[in-house]
Amino acid sequence: MSDVKTCPDCAEQVLAAARKCRFCGYRFDDPGRGRTRSLLERLGIFRPHRPATLDEVLADWGFATEESEQVGSFGVAVADGRRGYLLLTDRRVMFAVDLRRRQETLFEYRLTTLKEVELQPGRRRLVLVAAGSRHVITGVAPSALRRLDELVADGAGTTSVRRR
Repeated sequence: MSDVKTCPDCAEQVLAAARKCRFCGYRFDDPGRGRTRSLLERLGIFRPHRPATLDEVLADWGFATEESEQVGSFGVAVADGRRGYLLLTDRRVMFAVDLRRRQETLFEYRLTTLKEVELQPGRRRLVLVAAGSRHVITGVAPSALRRLDELVADGAGTTSVRRR
């Protein structure tokens, strides 16, 4: 069957056009452009891993930025007791939970729909309140808190901002 290929990491069969193994996350992109490849690499037995770019990660998670939307911050945090990744753009805030190589979006809000934002830089904590929802996010990078504070100050539509 020529429509599939074998993943060199987990030996599962994936579609021949796949850029990433759906079972283990192995990336099939050619990491060896511009350098001499070893015999094992040329035979397809070994492929060195390369780090994914932020754009690739976001695309894998199904999160597409809008035209001219700028990513302001991306990092590990804990929201409502669940460990995951906090993404802040100039228009939205999103939190995705990592479920062993598969991500689930816990929440996503446009900044204009937030009713209240509480910034607690000393505790690296953020509280977001939207219609009927309240999320407590801890372990937030200070740079992300500063960026959110700037966006809110620029009139992102938030009705109430508290800084502690």
